[in-house]
Amino acid sequence: MKKIWMLVSTLALSACSHYQVPESPNFPANSRWAIMPMVNNSSTPMAAEKAEQILGTHLYARGINATLYPASDVSDLASILDNNARRKSAQAWLVSQNVDYVITGSVEEWHYKSGLDGEPAVGITLEVQSAGDNVTQWRASGARSGWGRESVSSAGQKVIDELLNGLNVEQGQ
Repeated sequence: MKKIWMLVSTLALSACSHYQVPESPNFPANSRWAIMPMVNNSSTPMAAEKAEQILGTHLYARGINATLYPASDVSDLASILDNNARRKSAQAWLVSQNVDYVITGSVEEWHYKSGLDGEPAVGITLEVQSAGDNVTQWRASGARSGWGRESVSSAGQKVIDELLNGLNVEQGQ
């Protein structure tokens, strides 16, 4: 019995996660959304761009057809890696858009842990702002370390899905 308890405890602790997901206000289903660049605080290049693509898919599954900011036309490496250039370009684009809400955030972790199993580790914060006045309407964050055979993208999808569970969208309008 002691061996079974140890095995169950080990498996339960192998994939740890932590979330802070408050309930959001109700957002109308017919509101217009834009996904703006996320800040990449991780050590993995382009982690924010990967999270943005996953975010767009999960929003769509919840009935929100969010427009993703257009990719910038830069060709030099410094501009590609510069978050500020990407954000400035997206802000200029946003001025010409007719949207109600902007969703953005940051990626704190997006990598495989080193060691024998190399589990994925993902940490993400999401924030919804009113487009007109930039007032924050909702913010949530979560982190997860997955199983040894799980991909980082799969762990990222689970974190984003869990965070968006706190987003309330009125249906049937």
